[in-house]
Amino acid sequence: MGAVGRACRTDTAGPDEAEALATEPAGDAEDARAAAALFDGIHGADGPWRPVRPLLLPADDYHRAADLSARAARLVLDAALRRARTAGELLAALGSRPEAFPLLDHDAPLGGHLLAAIRPDILMERGTPRFVELNVDSALGGVLQADLVPDRFLRRYRRAPLPGGPALTAPPSAVEARAEALRSFLALPAGAAVLLPHYRVGNLPGLAEDPARFAAWLEPVFRSARRHGIELFSHPLEDLTTDRDGRLRAGGRPVDGVFRSFVSHGQGASPGLTALARAVSTGAVGMFTPEATMLLTNKKTLAWLWEDLDRLPSREGEFVTAHIPRTVRLEPTAGGAAPHEALTGRSRLVLKPADGFGGRGVVVGAAVSDDTWHAEVERAARQGGHVLQEHVEPDRVRLGFVHTPSGEVTHAEVPYVLGPFLYGLRASGMLVRHGTPSAGPVLNAGAGAVMNSVLLVGA
Repeated sequence: MGAVGRACRTDTAGPDEAEALATEPAGDAEDARAAAALFDGIHGADGPWRPVRPLLLPADDYHRAADLSARAARLVLDAALRRARTAGELLAALGSRPEAFPLLDHDAPLGGHLLAAIRPDILMERGTPRFVELNVDSALGGVLQADLVPDRFLRRYRRAPLPGGPALTAPPSAVEARAEALRSFLALPAGAAVLLPHYRVGNLPGLAEDPARFAAWLEPVFRSARRHGIELFSHPLEDLTTDRDGRLRAGGRPVDGVFRSFVSHGQGASPGLTALARAVSTGAVGMFTPEATMLLTNKKTLAWLWEDLDRLPSREGEFVTAHIPRTVRLEPTAGGAAPHEALTGRSRLVLKPADGFGGRGVVVGAAVSDDTWHAEVERAARQGGHVLQEHVEPDRVRLGFVHTPSGEVTHAEVPYVLGPFLYGLRASGMLVRHGTPSAGPVLNAGAGAVMNSVLLVGA
């Protein structure tokens, strides 16, 4: 990639070393089932098809992916700053609904402090990283999974090293990096009580309905917070209150800071959300991260990068054209009809809600019929708030899978998406979502993809 940066490689530790794990444990079905069992309790990897290992990634490429992610985030922030100086101005520039951001401080200035928590969605296309989404927010899924999977598999490989296998390490802990970033961002004193609200909409199955299970799943996160000098605890979002002094309380306990791990507009109105909004708006409590970060996640910011190409220095323009699939805002033509090129470009395009998350509403043109594509694009054009993005043909990786209902062991070439976590713009952990022998075209856990992680080679 010349000045932009060379391609990343997955499962290319070297032909001999990579092959040792790429085929492991194909010859022993019982061993494969034992490996797949390491995903027990890993939410997002508990479907009918379980992989038998993480992906392998050269350590240099892991750090390169993080560096590219930081560059992409800064470019998105710069695009926003060319159009707005405050969160309210950015909300208006994006055309987003104010009611969808009940915790937003409209007067808050935009700046580099918003890049506190990042996880892009990177598809590899012929070895080149392509940023199909850039998630900037505290409500990033998969942090705990990105720590648990490498740790479990490292223990396995240390107990039973593979003949000729490569030396493997785990990426830096995303859980630890997040705890450090949380305390730093909120400037909290030692011993501060920080609330991680239990939320119902958008949580993982089983955790949304049961606050006790939610807290049990997060116990490693709570322990990490204590190591960083803060007391993290959970309480139902809808039950929050404020006292007569305006201070936020959770079950009578005063709150010094809030770790927002949910998307607020998905939760629905409740007295607790109102209490949280009141405490945030008065400055009675700080929140990691403010809702302004969510605005940077809007996919229209990627379209802005393409609209601004003529205004960018050549090096930045090269980065955009190399690593950001062409993205355009879907605007209706006269009479409300969708643009002709959108209707006729089905196989080359992906339709996405600009403010969407979790893969909901994404339509991959190549995976649907002309009639379905026309109907979806015309609906989106009438509704507004969508983008069209160049379709990326993802590279694939060969993985072993166990079909848990039957015990069947098979291999498949599956697409994958890399999600390096950056807290304070530093690399920390990586979430991987990949297909299975029966998954659909959208690489999201809600659409049948598996949450996994990476082990690093040559660190």
